[in-house]
Amino acid sequence: MGARRWSNLTKTLVAAALAVVAILLLITFRVLIGPTVVAFLLAFILSYPVNWIQRSTGWARGLAVSAIYLALLVVVALTPLIVIPRLADLVTALQGTLQELIDNLQNVSNGSLLQLGPYRLSFGMMLQEAGNVLSNVLLLATGNPLSIARGVTNSVISVIYVLVLNFWILKDIYKLQRLFMDQIPVDYQEDARRIGQELGQVWHAFLRGQLTLAFAMGVITWVPLLIVGMPNAGGLAVLAAVMEFLPSIGPGISGAIGTAFALLQGSVWLPVNNLTFAVIVLIIYIITAQIENIYLIPRLVGGQVKLHPAVAFVGIIAGTLVFGLLGVLLAMPIMASTRVILRYLYHRLFDLEPFEPRRAAQAAIRIPGLLAGRKIEAIIFDLDGTLTRLDWSLVAWAKRPVGWLDPLLAPDLRGRMMRRAMVGIEGLVNFLVSQSRRLSNQERIDRILPTLDRLRGYPAAPHLEPLPGVVDMLLRLAPHYRLVLVSTRDDAAIRHFFRNAGLSPTTFALILGRNDVRNLLPHSDALVNATARLLLEPHQVLMVSDTDSNLRAARAAEMATVGVLCGLGEEHDLLESDLVLAGSAELVDWL
Repeated sequence: MGARRWSNLTKTLVAAALAVVAILLLITFRVLIGPTVVAFLLAFILSYPVNWIQRSTGWARGLAVSAIYLALLVVVALTPLIVIPRLADLVTALQGTLQELIDNLQNVSNGSLLQLGPYRLSFGMMLQEAGNVLSNVLLLATGNPLSIARGVTNSVISVIYVLVLNFWILKDIYKLQRLFMDQIPVDYQEDARRIGQELGQVWHAFLRGQLTLAFAMGVITWVPLLIVGMPNAGGLAVLAAVMEFLPSIGPGISGAIGTAFALLQGSVWLPVNNLTFAVIVLIIYIITAQIENIYLIPRLVGGQVKLHPAVAFVGIIAGTLVFGLLGVLLAMPIMASTRVILRYLYHRLFDLEPFEPRRAAQAAIRIPGLLAGRKIEAIIFDLDGTLTRLDWSLVAWAKRPVGWLDPLLAPDLRGRMMRRAMVGIEGLVNFLVSQSRRLSNQERIDRILPTLDRLRGYPAAPHLEPLPGVVDMLLRLAPHYRLVLVSTRDDAAIRHFFRNAGLSPTTFALILGRNDVRNLLPHSDALVNATARLLLEPHQVLMVSDTDSNLRAARAAEMATVGVLCGLGEEHDLLESDLVLAGSAELVDWL
């Protein structure tokens, strides 16, 4: 007899209690909100190089993350030697210019700042007060080291918290995504995936676009200022680049400061008075702003983060008041993300289609196949160990009885160790074969390839036999999905597979062998090539393989993944896959 169902009142009370507890926890640990947001943001940024490493090498995600951390450590160690001296010169020059501006403002109480023919212009006490304000700002920025020292401990703890949390987020991101998706009812998983995709596009567009935009604006500000003889043009260019992270108002701030410097200091070489030079500099800032708005922003940032200037201004001010600098930096993508969610809710409330219609599938008949919240259009199969039997002779050799060795290493343990070694050797052999074609060593590799094949469990080409149920599975899936065969074998070996399996090559929409791609699996070349030739997006493609090294490259390319236990991989190796099956033939039950 099942447990008694909760009444609506009980559910309401429990939900309310959980909401109250969540609010109390949020208030109690509010000091961690900022570092947690920074950790997630850093994980989002570092996912680019981590995914690139996985696509290029097939390394485990933990190893790829560790490599990125090591590279960052090297950069941090070299920064004081390379970057800081130049950066210090720029900051010192900018600070000197600011101090000179302050001195000028405080010394023009009754004097003339500008003279146009018989007319004199004086700002008097108003400029003195402005100079005092700037002086106070400069003092706050450079003084009171004792107060800074008091926060060292908290800063160190926060840095450690961010780095550790960021490491685990980067390492287990796919497990977290799958865990989150599993908590969503199946009927809503596709909606959740599409919303997540749109939110990802917003943040990708913002971060990639803002970094590129900041660099571009720094360059196109520095060059004309340098040409017209602007003092400290480099420092003002750095300021213009930094101000790009304050959308809408940042460029205006940098332009106002640059014009003020020009007004008070004049040009290094142009034979014009200060007012004329300030007008020239102002025109430069106006032109660069128009270049930014008309050309750079539409191409670098795009429409994903486009918000009305009034909305952007309100969001930036609100973010500044509530979260300080972090609120300023993240106000735009957060508002754009909120727009995505509100648009979805609005369409659902009024029974409208919340997403743009998909591109029509190219197959006339299609069985709905949903995996990890994705509608699958194409399936990529690895060959050896996924569709064909492997050569287990090395494992059998390692497990053979050896009287003196058995008490130290049991035969089954030796067999598992050999199997693990074969998994590692497979990626190394594929790398060597890929590089041999570039180094003109193909003949040498071909001579030792039979030995290398045995080390990675590949049987000789004439003995490529399909696994039980694989032929039937392929024939049942082919009418409904676009099948792709990706193999590190040459064309002759692939023909042997089709002949022994009794299959026609037309069963597959695309076949990529060793001679068709520049880099073999686990490099992602073949996967990217297949996706492009099928005219599909990565999230519409499923990769099936028996080794996690191949599946890592697919996950890094944002494909769905299925690990099968009929080859070299073991269950604990394939846990990051969206699905783990005992054999490839079981795939038909899911699709």
